[in-house]
Amino acid sequence: MNKHFTGLAVASLAAIPVFAAGGSEGDKPMGFRFFNQHLTIKPYVALSYTYDSNVDTMHHSSGDSIFCIQPGADFDWKGDTWALVGSAWYRRNAYCKYSNEMGENSYGESLAFKWASSAQNEKGWSLVIAEKYRYSDQSDSLGSGDGRGIWRDREAFDISGVLQRRFSERLHASVLGQYNWLDYKNDTGKYAPLYGWQSWSAGAEAGYAASKWTDLILAGGYSHYTQSGGRGYRNYNNESKAWTVQAGLGSHATEKITYRALMGVSWLDYGGHSNADRGWTYSLDGNWRVTRQWQISVLGKSYYQPSERTRGQALKVYSLSAGTSYLTLGDKMTLTANVAWRYEDTCYNDRYLASGNDYDEDILSVRLGATYTINRWVSVFTMLTWEEDWCDRKEYDYSRFRGTLGLRFHY
Repeated sequence: MNKHFTGLAVASLAAIPVFAAGGSEGDKPMGFRFFNQHLTIKPYVALSYTYDSNVDTMHHSSGDSIFCIQPGADFDWKGDTWALVGSAWYRRNAYCKYSNEMGENSYGESLAFKWASSAQNEKGWSLVIAEKYRYSDQSDSLGSGDGRGIWRDREAFDISGVLQRRFSERLHASVLGQYNWLDYKNDTGKYAPLYGWQSWSAGAEAGYAASKWTDLILAGGYSHYTQSGGRGYRNYNNESKAWTVQAGLGSHATEKITYRALMGVSWLDYGGHSNADRGWTYSLDGNWRVTRQWQISVLGKSYYQPSERTRGQALKVYSLSAGTSYLTLGDKMTLTANVAWRYEDTCYNDRYLASGNDYDEDILSVRLGATYTINRWVSVFTMLTWEEDWCDRKEYDYSRFRGTLGLRFHY
């Protein structure tokens, strides 16, 4: 069993292009309509087969075949000034070789609410609130968007909100808040424990439209972290505090390109005793709709989080991903490609704790996928994922390949 563990925050490296069913209106799932067609519910059942070359994410790999069934439903409910979208799902993985150790249930749901008192970029108020809950089994990979459980089931909940006020065509400001909670299920008793955590953060941002296409943006934020199981260990507590100040540009470069690029400084006090880590930080989000069928996106961020393998310690994470999606064959097929990189910089303040654990690592994931809509009832999909991990401790390096083929039945 590999001894290193990666945080749930890798969710930020989820594929940027969404696997949307293409095709004509007659081919697309219609769903059930209610309330004068303002509410649409689209149920589905997905069946798939996956080969995983390294289910343990170890230097010496061991492969397995996995069969999966995932029923669920997506919905959207739209009003004149608001919209509510969400989903709920359940997944069961059945392993062939590791049927006793793995193959637990996973389930989750998500909701997002958006309201605006005026048209986009016009004077007025806007509000966005989003939440997500999931109970994930231990088999997830970097490419799945849920992190890697490393033979630990985990439970997570996230909620965030942004309230913005546009004072004029040029001046706008917003406040935001977020809460995250992660808990690992450490009842196996076979391996070293993992440490979940919870955090809350608050921030503010102001922007000025210097031109039609460019906003000047200034943003700042504060975060508070609590690591599970850290209190009282070698006189270190489980509390950490982080501050971030960033400035940059945003808005539109052209009618087809949107972007947001900020850079600044961040610092963290962690584990008690005024231990601190400081450095540069960045945030990047961009989208280019090249044509109606072709889209390119980038996403990047750096942030602090508690260590999940050592009590009283922290990580600074740097992430960057880029992806593209393309509609073809009469819009029936969606092709996607995505590359995601993540670097974990370990922040240790105790030589005893650092001994044997003070190592950094790079994680790279490359994904290729395709979805073909046969008709409004059935789609076929495939996904190929390659993962590579380079660690300061070479015995923790690993390579991993996952190939998936499946059918999705929808209405």
